[in-house]
Amino acid sequence: MASFDEHISQAKQNLAFLGEVNSYSNDKWDWQVTICFYSAVHLMNAHIVAKTNTNYLSHKKVESALNPYGLSPARLDVNTFNSYNKLCILSRRSRYLLQEGFDINNPLQIASSTYSKHMKKAIYHLDAILIYIRDNYPSTFQDINIKCADLKGLTFQNFKIVA
Repeated sequence: MASFDEHISQAKQNLAFLGEVNSYSNDKWDWQVTICFYSAVHLMNAHIVAKTNTNYLSHKKVESALNPYGLSPARLDVNTFNSYNKLCILSRRSRYLLQEGFDINNPLQIASSTYSKHMKKAIYHLDAILIYIRDNYPSTFQDINIKCADLKGLTFQNFKIVA
């Protein structure tokens, strides 16, 4: 079973990788959004381990444990939970070219690519999750430099927007 510290360490590695990928590729938004999500997965798993001493191996079990309306001791506040779910949706779009609200029974849906506007949303939601972890646990994170035209002029607590 991975410990709190091991999940935090993996999240930090993922965040560093996000900064590396972004520094040399400013058009692979699908991969960058996916890295954001998997950073959040480890942050949320660290939270679950801290609260329940349990690891969950499926996204559905993680979502259930974090649900603010459930009884789990790992439940989150509504805003952090929504940020996690939005990252999950953005990552699903990136990995499978699916629109939000995809209906498997509708054959007329078109593939949906991932653009810089989706990266903007991913950074916003990942920043919220990092703030939650930093505010509730003795964890620190280095600022990650991110280059994305849609983020210019915005400020975040864990990301430095660069030209």
